[in-house]
Amino acid sequence: MLHARQGTPLRSRLLPAVLAGAVVAATGGLALLEPDGEDALVVRAASAEELAAAAAAREQSLAEVRASRAQRSAEAELAAREAARLAAEAEAARLAAEAEAARQAAEAEAARQAEEAEAARRAAEAEAKARAEREARAGATACPVPGATFTDTWGAPRSGGRSHQGTDLLAPLGTPVYAVVAGRIRTASSALGGISLYLDGVNGETYFYAHNSANVASTGQRVQAGDLIAKV
Repeated sequence: MLHARQGTPLRSRLLPAVLAGAVVAATGGLALLEPDGEDALVVRAASAEELAAAAAAREQSLAEVRASRAQRSAEAELAAREAARLAAEAEAARLAAEAEAARQAAEAEAARQAEEAEAARRAAEAEAKARAEREARAGATACPVPGATFTDTWGAPRSGGRSHQGTDLLAPLGTPVYAVVAGRIRTASSALGGISLYLDGVNGETYFYAHNSANVASTGQRVQAGDLIAKV
């Protein structure tokens, strides 16, 4: 759609332009259009200098376009390379961080295993020591009344036609009486034995302590060889 303004008719403005275009096409570009007033164009032949200048201007314009394109391409290539470099650095940093984390985890695991092994070794040593101590205590024996006078009266006749089923250790009243072996205590009392107790030893034997002035250990108590259990 064409819009005309007031003033020179549209036809009088368009006709020179159409004619000028025809002339330029017919002359192969060897003509120039110049304005002649507000609404007129004048076609005239172009000189060699003008044609050369126009060609040089076009060549310069094309060269500037090519240079601009080349610069934008170089800048894009540089930006791509920089992005690739940053990405490579980031990947290297990530891999290094993972490797460091793996190393620290391996060291922590090795330290944990070493601590567990050391704890197990110490526990085994403690158990072996405790077992040796228990075995030593179980196999140990002690004199029941140190310093006592020993009288072997086993089987000696006693009243009522019975025989003596014990061995006398004579000592002053109140002398300490000790456990012969490790075991468990059972207190007792009878007309013949008076205040007495039984020591059920860990070696499978039972020892009878009779004629005590007092029992120190109580029923169910566990004792070791040499522990105070009664008094003469």
